[in-house]
Amino acid sequence: MLESDKSEFYVGYAPRPPRRIARTIFRVVAGLNVLAAAIALVLVFAQRPFARSTFEYQEYRDFTGEVEVKPYPALLVGRPAGNQYSRYLLVAPGKHGADAEVGAFGGKTVHLRGSLIYRDGQTMVELVPGSVQAVEGRPAAASFVNVGEVTLTGEIVDSKCYLGVMNPGRTKVHRDCAARCISGGIPPAFVTTDGFYLLVGRDGRPLQHEVLDWVGETMQVSGEVLRSGETLILRADPAGFRHLAN
Repeated sequence: MLESDKSEFYVGYAPRPPRRIARTIFRVVAGLNVLAAAIALVLVFAQRPFARSTFEYQEYRDFTGEVEVKPYPALLVGRPAGNQYSRYLLVAPGKHGADAEVGAFGGKTVHLRGSLIYRDGQTMVELVPGSVQAVEGRPAAASFVNVGEVTLTGEIVDSKCYLGVMNPGRTKVHRDCAARCISGGIPPAFVTTDGFYLLVGRDGRPLQHEVLDWVGETMQVSGEVLRSGETLILRADPAGFRHLAN
């Protein structure tokens, strides 16, 4: 038999495999490395980037404006141009709403200190407990415009984590945290692919425990949308929520 016709085989205790087997092993290993690198790149670029949300943790600023208590505590800060104003949702440290801090100041101008939380034009202030003080000032003259009836697809989130305290602060992985935040008084919000809506009852009342079973779920909501400054408010009846398969 000619030497070239002989089949190569590798004995495990031999110091080196035959040349042809060595080349085959090298090509297979190199190919697997290239495949692994390609899969890693695909997974990296397939991931959604984190939203540009910010929590200025322990960076305190001074704010002056009118306290709005309902449906959720907020500070209305006037802008230089005309009757325009910005609405800063107010929350307390941790998983707590700001009702206890500002409930006695409804409709009054106050000065307070807090840390900014913001995302996509929506703003919130985690206030420093005990920093709220009544001062002289002109009312912000908030107004509400009826946008109309809508049917939206999205999910319920707690506004504090979603706007910046945790990123991305949504979907089922964040469900337990969001439920605890909303239970503690953090305003619930309904978010869609292109919108952020404060969620209230059909009669305008604040919602809390009624929405906990829906947090983090893909769902459809029908209701009435109001616009106040840069804030969109969705009035909806939790009894009419509709679950959609993820």
